[in-house]
Amino acid sequence: MEQQPTRTAHRTFEKTLQAFENLPPSVSLTLGSLGADVTLLVDSSGSIIDVAYLDPAIDKFGAEDWPGRNWADTVTGESVDKIRSLIDECAKTGASRPHQVNHPGPRGADLPVEYVLRRVEGFPYLVAYGTDLRQFADVQQQLIQVQFELEREYRRVRESEARYRVIYQKMDGALLVVDGETRRIIDGNAAAGQILGIALSKLVGDTLVSQVQRDNRERLMEALAESRSLGQARTLNVTGSNGSAIELRISPYRENGKINHLVSITSQVEEDHPMRGLTADKWGWTEAVPESQIVIDAKGTIFSVNSRFLDMIHLLSRNLAVGRNVNNWIGASSVDMQVLSSRLRDEGEVRQFLTVVRDDMGSSRPVRLSATRIDTGGDPLYSVIVTEQGAREMPAAAQANGMHGPTSDFSELIGRVPLKELIRESADVIEKLCIEAALTQTENNRAAAADLLGLSRQSLYLKLKRYGLEDYNGRN
Repeated sequence: MEQQPTRTAHRTFEKTLQAFENLPPSVSLTLGSLGADVTLLVDSSGSIIDVAYLDPAIDKFGAEDWPGRNWADTVTGESVDKIRSLIDECAKTGASRPHQVNHPGPRGADLPVEYVLRRVEGFPYLVAYGTDLRQFADVQQQLIQVQFELEREYRRVRESEARYRVIYQKMDGALLVVDGETRRIIDGNAAAGQILGIALSKLVGDTLVSQVQRDNRERLMEALAESRSLGQARTLNVTGSNGSAIELRISPYRENGKINHLVSITSQVEEDHPMRGLTADKWGWTEAVPESQIVIDAKGTIFSVNSRFLDMIHLLSRNLAVGRNVNNWIGASSVDMQVLSSRLRDEGEVRQFLTVVRDDMGSSRPVRLSATRIDTGGDPLYSVIVTEQGAREMPAAAQANGMHGPTSDFSELIGRVPLKELIRESADVIEKLCIEAALTQTENNRAAAADLLGLSRQSLYLKLKRYGLEDYNGRN
């Protein structure tokens, strides 16, 4: 009997009709079962009439028990809707789209099969042709496992990079990474920017030779070339662009097929430095002090701090404090330190000076300062002991929440500082702040700043010298 091709078949067998005319039922069953890895005969209600499969291992999924059961009952819960879609699509078009379903197996191992359900004209049942996807599932599982391992490795590398980045930025030693060919700074840490007096964001991308004064640049270029060609470290004493004496230790290393430089920077103490001769270990004597202690000059520049003061202001290393002005942490305003400096110049010693200390966490608390002059044979330094006030010691002018009121900074100075001196110091502070603001707005253009302030250039230069702003660059 000749069969008409269905609308889902592009072409059927047409030249071998004699071979199919009088087939025994057993042969027809065999041909039908060989059409796919798993073949199901399903009636219109979705019940499985019979099942055939090629791999004996499918026995363990209970396939022999599927006949007589509803097709949807032989699959996992998430596959039930796909069985319904197969039947609905076949009823409408005579053939469904491929749908992957999972048959539950022992110990949680499912049998993934991709079915296509077809209707054959003249045949009483629907035929589901299934492709066994276990091999694909195994490969997919391996890919997922590899992806998980790659993600774990990437996360480990990223965490390691972040950890070493934090260590690199927080370490006391000042380091720069310099491109061996272009001599541009590839990377650097905060300590390097502190010594060179330049923000790290502006330092990266600039050339190393531009960070030293012009008369030192040729020697620096020669040292870089020698270090790169000979593969040996070179040490060089130069003057930084900010005028500070520094020592550069240039060490070559290989990275990604080229030679770069790791440059260690050390700030040098000049012969006439006021700290000379105090001790071989410049931090040893400050660590012996049982209280928080700092050493400053007459302008308030910090020369030394001990670890107790770092704990008080929550600062990670000395390099982040040394060279900066004490006003960054001590004093409700710069007037406090101006008054303290004035009294130290006149009296040489100050006791029980009330002020506040501000930490890097944004909080402040009242403290008492006791300061004395250190004679070093040059410009004097001042040792300042910082002691936190207890609750009973806090002045009555303090508010209930423990913070100073807006006028408490001046009110606490009444009786300790003459009114004329307080007014004079306040005027000096305001004048200094105005000059700094003008230099910042004009990007350190002294002539423009003088015009902005209504001063002559000579008057501006005199005031810059008076307030110690000769080296102010408008970015501090």
